Parts: sequence; structure tokens; C-alpha cells
Amino acid sequence: MNGKRDLVPNIVLGVALVGVLVFAGAYLLTGGTSIGGNIALGLAGVALLVYVFLRPAEVKSGLTSRQARYGGNTLLMTIIFIAIIVLVNFLSTKQFKRWDLTAEKKYSLSPETTEILKGIKSPITALNFSTGQSGGARSDTAILLDQYRAVTNQFQVQTIDPEAQPALARQYGVQYDGTLVLAMGGKNVTVSSPTESDITAAILKMTRTTQPVVYFTTGHGERDWSDSGNTGYSDAKDGLGRDGFEIKPLMLATTNTVPVDASVIVVAGPRIPFQPAEVDLLRSYLARGGRLMLMVDSSLGAKEKLGHLGLGSLLNDWGIAIPDDFVLDVVSSQVTDPSVVIAQNYGSSPITSKLTNIPVILPLARSIALTTTAPANVTETALVRTTDQSWGATDLTAVLNGFNSGSFPGPGPQDAKGPLNLAVSAENSQTKGRLVVVGTANMAANAVSRQGANFDLFLNSINWLAEQESQLNIRAKPFETRQLVPTPGMTIQIFGITVVLTPLAVLVVGALVWWRRR
Repeated sequence: MNGKRDLVPNIVLGVALVGVLVFAGAYLLTGGTSIGGNIALGLAGVALLVYVFLRPAEVKSGLTSRQARYGGNTLLMTIIFIAIIVLVNFLSTKQFKRWDLTAEKKYSLSPETTEILKGIKSPITALNFSTGQSGGARSDTAILLDQYRAVTNQFQVQTIDPEAQPALARQYGVQYDGTLVLAMGGKNVTVSSPTESDITAAILKMTRTTQPVVYFTTGHGERDWSDSGNTGYSDAKDGLGRDGFEIKPLMLATTNTVPVDASVIVVAGPRIPFQPAEVDLLRSYLARGGRLMLMVDSSLGAKEKLGHLGLGSLLNDWGIAIPDDFVLDVVSSQVTDPSVVIAQNYGSSPITSKLTNIPVILPLARSIALTTTAPANVTETALVRTTDQSWGATDLTAVLNGFNSGSFPGPGPQDAKGPLNLAVSAENSQTKGRLVVVGTANMAANAVSRQGANFDLFLNSINWLAEQESQLNIRAKPFETRQLVPTPGMTIQIFGITVVLTPLAVLVVGALVWWRRR
């Protein structure tokens, strides 16, 4: 009879323990409280009260014993520790801060995005439609949105399950898992494949009242912004689109005026000279405060010298001249090819202020000369310069023969010695017109546009011309996984350390310990 009497309290205590375990398991699985878990916790509480009623003397003795006091102190310290952890986590949610220790800064926003976010005046809500079934893609999007939210409290994030809320998904036209919708006031922009560049471009699209237009001239053999080949400008076009620009073609020969919506005109590597009437259109456009970017190519290998392409008189109005030369630099250039100049000597300009220590790669470039004929109200700035070991070769036949033979001739007596300007800017304080001239259209060509600071120099120049100061920055670079490929020597070292030396060291230490104890 006493055995049965002793068995009942133990069963009651077991029920209490099982109830607590069921509650803990339900909480961990669901990430919060649930009806089943709460019922289990309630039963556990009732069971404990019954146990106290059945065994009051044992409970009292246990609570007043020495072991109970020690256990109580341990329990109190544990509770305090858990409370500190909870408080730290609570404060961390209120004061968001993260450190990116990756070599590629994978989890850091670009300076351009940060500046744009700081300039947001109205709240933007990012609606992340995700079922949680898109795996790593969803996780990357969540991490990226956290970085946006950390910069400004004007950017808020909501995660929505389109299956749980299909009406809301239909309202925003969401058809695919992982779609992001940015909402501001009555404006909505959908981002199907959320990346930093796409999200930032969507923010620009929402916050700008008007979309600036960049016109690329055609009809003179210029670079094609729809061409995805090595010499094409499709990457440059995409970059301008992400910066919020609309791109349109402009054939000056078929019009008698420059479109009124032209924020910037780009002349990218023409091979045929401009006609006087076309030059007059550009001159008149600049006189009205227009903005022009001219990128010229070298005559090396061309059937005829490109010269100033009919634009000499226009450039002369700004105190700029383009010699028909070919820049070589034996100190700062690609190995074995001094025609691919690698320059990082930047002038003092908003265009280049953020490009410190990031070189620009300029293949087959011509030099840009600043003359003494610039009007008093025109300010000229050398954006990029070569080293003092460079020169502008004017004997292009000798240079071409050097290409074929692998031996470049040194500077001739008629060649300009470095440092030479490879890119310059000019601004008219009276008319507000702006001009950027670059010595090679290869700077923004697909083959090299993503190398060094090329992309940033091109886009910063366009944004400076269009007076989009918030975008004069360094843009996000595509994330590339860096892989270490060990050499045979490294492989032998790794094998020797991990397979031979480490086990041998353990054996030696063990033998010494055994010997001393013996």
C-alpha cells in the first residue's frame, strides 16, 4: 500500500516534467508560444501543485537544505545571465549595427547607395514577398534589406508570405516567390531579382520627380550602346539605367535642334568627322548651359588620321585641344604593353574625389591638352594624368610597327613628354555649360569597363554633367568568390602538417606524460 502511495507523487512529478519538455519543444519548433504548448505548461503547473500537496515535508526539507541553497544561488546566477543576454539582444534590435569582415565586403552597401539612402525624404517600405522556400536567395535578400534599413529609418522592411496573403500579392501584381516591391506614397516599383544595384535603381526611380535623359550621338561610327561585344557599350547603358537615366539616340544630321529634354549628350568614339552644321548645334547647346561628354579614339591602325573629328573649333572655345598622338607609359602600364595605361593620378574634382588608390585602365589613349585660350569664365580641371615617364607618340606608323615587332620606339623630339592629361573637365560659370573630354572611348567599352575605376569614372562624369551629385561615388561591384588553388609545394606542406606532424606531436606528448608517470 505504501508502495502505491509513493508511486503516485512520482507519476505526478513525471507529468510535470513531461509538460515542461513539451512546452519547450513546441516553443523551439514554432518560434513562439502555441495552444498545445500552453496547455502542456498549464498541466505541468497543476502537477507541481499536486506534488507539493502530496509531499509537503519533502518539498520543505529540499528547499531549506544546504544543497538547495547552493542550487538556488546557481539558479539565480543563471537567471541573471539569461536576463543579460535577453537585454543585449533587445538593445541590438533597437540599435542595429554590423561589421563586415569579408575581404570582398559582400555584406556592405556601396558608398553610392549609402549616400542615396541618406537623402531619402519620404518613408519607403520594402515588401519582401517570400514563402521561405526560396532558400539562399531569400536569405541573401533579407540580409541585403537589413543593410538598407540600418542606414536610414526612412527605409522599412516587411516580409510577406504570398501564399498566406494571396490578396495582397495580387494587389501588387506579385507572381513569383522572392519578388520585392518598393512602396512610397502612391508609387510602387517591382524588383524581380533583388540585388543592390537593382534596389538602388528602383529607389532612384521612385524618388526622382523627373528622369534625366542621356543622348548618344549616331551617324559617325560611334560605339553602339546596344552592342554586348568587347567594343560595345551595353554595360555602360545598363549602368546609366541603374543610375536612373533614360538613354536615347541622337542623329544631329537629321535635326536642326538638340532635344529640350537632353540632360547630357555623349559622343563615344566617332570615326567620321562631324559636319559644320552638327558642330554648330552642339556649340549652341553648350552655350545654353548644355552638357557634353566626348570620348575620342586613337588614329592608330585607322585608314586616315582622326584628328579632331571636326570638333577642334568647339573644343578650342573651351581651351582644349586633342593632339593626334598615342600615349605610351613605360612605368604605369600593363606588363609588356605600354599602350594600356594604368593611371591613378587624379585631379581635384567631384568626379574623381572618391576614386583614390583605385586605378583607371585606359587602352590606346590620346592625350588631352589644355591651351591658354580658354575664356576667363571657363574653369578647366585635369581629371586623370599619366606619370612623368610617359609620352604622346605622334609617329603612329613607328608605333604600329612596334606593336608588330614587340619593340616600342622611345619618345621623339616632337612628342609631348609626361605627365599628360588623359581626361579633363571644363565648366562655364556664366552659361553653366559643362564638358568632359576623355582620350579613349575604350574606357567604357565592355572589355574593360568593369576593371579598376573605369565604370565609376564614366558614370561619375555623366552624373557630374547632369548635376546628380548624390551619385558621384563608387558603385557596387559584382561579388566574385575568391578561390585558393594550392601549388604542389603548398599541398605537401598542408599534408605534412595535418597528417604527419600533428599526430606525431600528440604521440610524443603522450609518451612523455606516460614516461614521467611511470
